[in-house]
Amino acid sequence: MKTLIIDRVTLFQKMIATILADTDIEHVFSSTGKDALEALDNDKFDCICLPLYLDDMDGYELTQKIRKLDNYRHTPIVLLTSKDHFDVMKQAITAGITDVFSKDNIHEIVNFIARFTEIDKPLSGKVLYIEDQKSQRDYINAMFNERGLEVDAFDNAEDALQAFLKNHYHLVVTDIVLGGEISGVLLINKIRRLDGLKGDTPILAITAFDDNSRRISLYHMGITDYVTKPIIKEELLARVRNLINNQKALEREVEFRAHYNSEEVVRRGLKLEALGKLTGGIAHDYNNMLGIISGYAELLKEKVENDPKLMGYVKQIAKASDNGVKLTNKLLAFTRKTAVTSELVNINNLIKEAQPMLEKLLTAAIKLNINLDDDMWNVNIDTSDFENALLNLCINAKHAMGEKGVLTILTANTKLGVSAAEKYGLSTGEYIRLSIMDTGTGMDSETAAKIFDPFFSTKSEGGTGLGLSQVYGFVEREHGAVKVESKQGKGSLFTLYFPREKGHKSSENKIESQVPLDRESCDILVVDDEVALTELTAEILRGAGHKVEMALNASEAIDAIKKKKFDVVISDIIMPGLNGFELAEKIKKKDPDIKIILVSGYNDQFNSAEKINDCYDVHLEKPVSGTQLLESVNVVLK
Repeated sequence: MKTLIIDRVTLFQKMIATILADTDIEHVFSSTGKDALEALDNDKFDCICLPLYLDDMDGYELTQKIRKLDNYRHTPIVLLTSKDHFDVMKQAITAGITDVFSKDNIHEIVNFIARFTEIDKPLSGKVLYIEDQKSQRDYINAMFNERGLEVDAFDNAEDALQAFLKNHYHLVVTDIVLGGEISGVLLINKIRRLDGLKGDTPILAITAFDDNSRRISLYHMGITDYVTKPIIKEELLARVRNLINNQKALEREVEFRAHYNSEEVVRRGLKLEALGKLTGGIAHDYNNMLGIISGYAELLKEKVENDPKLMGYVKQIAKASDNGVKLTNKLLAFTRKTAVTSELVNINNLIKEAQPMLEKLLTAAIKLNINLDDDMWNVNIDTSDFENALLNLCINAKHAMGEKGVLTILTANTKLGVSAAEKYGLSTGEYIRLSIMDTGTGMDSETAAKIFDPFFSTKSEGGTGLGLSQVYGFVEREHGAVKVESKQGKGSLFTLYFPREKGHKSSENKIESQVPLDRESCDILVVDDEVALTELTAEILRGAGHKVEMALNASEAIDAIKKKKFDVVISDIIMPGLNGFELAEKIKKKDPDIKIILVSGYNDQFNSAEKINDCYDVHLEKPVSGTQLLESVNVVLK
């Protein structure tokens, strides 16, 4: 590309020459208007840069002279000035100047000139071209092919539409007036009715409309850009280049986002899976300890009934144990794929119940706005998990807002179509939407992409990074979706979607037997590799009059059963060697009449495919209270 730079200041010429040396822009200098006109007459230039003042004429006068030359009617002319752009812009445009730049921003000038180096460069992309006049079609088709474009040219919109539906194009170029059943306008309408990227394919219209109102109407029809007849080759190619480049950039971004989102889902899933295994192992041992604490506290309670002070101590121990159980369940909750308990509820009621607590949490400095849809659909969710998610989101919002701000909670019914459902990774249908919006500091896109990751926190030493992970896990279990939109300095918006529930879900039956505990003594074998827990279980059963033996693993249990007839076997599931399922299966094969109670340290142990075997009678979750234990024995023996 060749550029003519006109300026009388030698220092400026040297400065811009130094910068242009690092580009492929060829340049020629002139110091006067007369010299510039001679250079333009003797050579061909792709871009012209001139100053506001020269010794023999000003920039406006020189521009008017250049525009009268046949070869330079459409050539970009840049005015370089030290004055305020707005002072000269109006007069510059009137004179025929393309744009105005300050001499202080030479790099901007170079970038502008560099854009015009693309004019003669090859194009790449696939174009669908429709024109019913053969001479015009051949002319433009040859022009596109010369620049390297792949072109499918048609003389009618009917065939062109079928080609468009089958193939991928970066651009559609069509005349507005076409012969046949489908005009150019109707073709545009049909394309714009399609979903997704295909329906958004850029369309360049070729028109003979000569008034503004008719050309503006084309945009309402759905065109992206237009050129008017008679067609100026440079204008058409410039518009085609920009539209194809923009479309390719959009397609790359969509592809990247789809790839990024799918990788994010896998990555987050692997993290949650790893965390689930970690917490599952911890929960097993932790529940064993809690079982020992709560069990001995229950036994101790019977011994100190007449001592209020000691009874108070025992109650505090029992309370601490119960809190430990709840904490373990919460830790496990967001790593599970299914909810533990679900209820058919209206989330408006849950929000209203939580409102007093939220107002205290946020303090008077933060205003709480609650706007609830009057006719909300029901949703089947774990209410405890929902309350925890709401609390976590509000706590995070409070930290983001600091001492002052506004927190808004909104609910609404919504229907997700195909495109919206795909965006959120959901099925189409009816959903309940919960939105929580704050006026806090907001986040950049990199931070927003990580906030649901376990242990990721923006609070330095002040956060565990589990709050939003719990929210994410809860929403996933409920077959919903959670998305965040945030901008630094503009706050954040969290949106949660839950599928509408029109019926009731049946919950698992839990043992709530009121069978009296005064049945005759029976022989019971307790199997658990945790010695203290085994001894505690035995003591509770003996206290109820049962005869009890203990085994610390499956091998010891099998040996004991060979020597003696037992009515009930109570076994842990996770043990060294054979697990509880395998032990139960062996026992049932030997003696189907033996009743078996299996005890698990955490729920996911029961997600094993082994549970389909009908080898046990009752399942209990640790920690097991003395009452639960004795009731279970009575249930299996009744």
